[in-house]
Amino acid sequence: MTAPSGHFSFETLLDYWLRDTDAAATEAIDEHLMRCDTCGEVFDELVALGSGVREAFRAGHVAAIVPEAFLARLKHQGVRIREYRLPHNGSVNCSVAPDDELLVSRLAAPLAGVKRLDAVTRLSLAPDITHQLHDIPFDAQAGQVFFVQKLAEVRQQPRNDMTLTLVAHDEDGERELGRYVFHHYPWAGQ
Repeated sequence: MTAPSGHFSFETLLDYWLRDTDAAATEAIDEHLMRCDTCGEVFDELVALGSGVREAFRAGHVAAIVPEAFLARLKHQGVRIREYRLPHNGSVNCSVAPDDELLVSRLAAPLAGVKRLDAVTRLSLAPDITHQLHDIPFDAQAGQVFFVQKLAEVRQQPRNDMTLTLVAHDEDGERELGRYVFHHYPWAGQ
């Protein structure tokens, strides 16, 4: 818990911030933070980092694969989510409204037996550039992946196509698991 230097480790302070410490540890850390400027500064940096990540996510500057429980929590908080459901190897015509706060794609995929999953995206606006997300979370039993796009960027884009490819890693090695195409259209007040 505390290092030989008398300070809490970064990991311990992170667990405390995430509320993953038991009651006794929480009380000890509370007391320590009241008198230790060094640990207090580290903890303040953690809080600032968390605020920055939340702010970037809410502003639509972050693309991510998220668990369904995370989306359910945001919906419960009243976040306006535009959601598209794509069948395995499917495509969709899509856009975002001015009042949308989050853009989510629910991708159906055959995930049974998959050990690790990556996602690769490519825009028709820049076909030579790919973006990769490695070791993404997925629900194998439900056969779904939840992809959150960078809403701020999507709002600015002209008509284009984005392809997202899921790449599975399992006993058989690496293989393409599914390909999804998003036909984006700028909002036209639909």
